[in-house]
Amino acid sequence: MSAQLALDFVRHSAQTSRRKSLSQSEDDSMKLYGTTGAGSVAPQAALTHIGADFELKMLDFKKEEHLAPEFLAINPRGQIPALVLDDGTVITESAAVLLHIADMHADSGLIAAPGTTTRAQTYRWMAFLATNVYEGMLRYMYPEHYTTEEKHDGVVASGEQVLSRAFAILNDTLDGRPELVENFSVADIYMAMLFYWHHDLPALTAELPHLQPAVDNTLSKPGISDVFSQNGLI
Repeated sequence: MSAQLALDFVRHSAQTSRRKSLSQSEDDSMKLYGTTGAGSVAPQAALTHIGADFELKMLDFKKEEHLAPEFLAINPRGQIPALVLDDGTVITESAAVLLHIADMHADSGLIAAPGTTTRAQTYRWMAFLATNVYEGMLRYMYPEHYTTEEKHDGVVASGEQVLSRAFAILNDTLDGRPELVENFSVADIYMAMLFYWHHDLPALTAELPHLQPAVDNTLSKPGISDVFSQNGLI
């Protein structure tokens, strides 16, 4: 999948719909549905960083709260994150949620102005992270979802290869810089979340030395380290 097609998928399969459902409480405030340590961490961090007014609704996957009819009415796939705007619009997929958060709060600087090359590069890296790093993580952590075979070793190995190549590209792109594009952006928050999902951080950081300093820069931004800590990532 090309980066452009991936971006189109992320943006157009955001499943934006205007639904007034049981997800809407009486105050109709913006709500972020998530679960500890998962794909909702980056959107939660972005919203916290910019000081947005939102309600965090954490689901207990062990109790299968993500499969409850109330949540399936929000996201039929039962996946998080799901951002429900104050008008009932639903946005899913981590990258799409992050991009919309940045657009809703343009003065935050989390994404450059429309039409700029910096914004285009932010799209590029958001798509790259979604289709390479995130996908590699899923293959490595949930190989049973990618095969009908009883043994999953091949899927795990392919996931590890995808991650190795993807993180090497990110490392080379950073090359000592603190951010993926010219300014701090949602792409950096997204990368930091995925970085901490890696199964062997000591080996990763030893081999690719530019990753940790960039992630540390992200964690130094207001509110972000608190969210990562609350979610058990640091």
